[in-house]
Amino acid sequence: MGIKNLTEAEEKEFYRLVEKMNGKEPEKKQDVKVKKPQINEQYYIVDNDGTITSCVWLDNNFDRRRWKLGNVFLTKQEAEFAREKKKVEVELERYAREHNGSIRSDSFYLLYNNKSGEKLDYDVWSTCKPQGGVQFTSKQLVFDAIEAIGKDRILKYIFGVESEGEE
Repeated sequence: MGIKNLTEAEEKEFYRLVEKMNGKEPEKKQDVKVKKPQINEQYYIVDNDGTITSCVWLDNNFDRRRWKLGNVFLTKQEAEFAREKKKVEVELERYAREHNGSIRSDSFYLLYNNKSGEKLDYDVWSTCKPQGGVQFTSKQLVFDAIEAIGKDRILKYIFGVESEGEE
């Protein structure tokens, strides 16, 4: 048994790891998609009145509860985006509640980003309500809601695109 039993790729990886152990290779930064703040690191929250507040992570009950609710943002811009997204979601839900008639299981209309046409449109769901989807009783109500709330705001904050035809 020995290094000769390794393939060429395994041998290269072995020597790379030995160099890393000896400090010859810099540690690669791990890019985590959902990053929790470190102790004493600044983060932002959206207060109950919509104010963006700066906090320091102490990993206490307040911090952990905010984290569980998804109310911890590493930058002020992320917190501002989350606040605006929540506003648009609430406006859509309220518009639907105020204007809908009775919702039938075969006539749910839903806002969605049509990737094939890359535009804001409607869809009919006859058997279930998708998570987070706002139901409307007619196609016309979908278009009325888009006009009332603003197509650009819906595209940006709900679907994450700056305008139709872009992603």
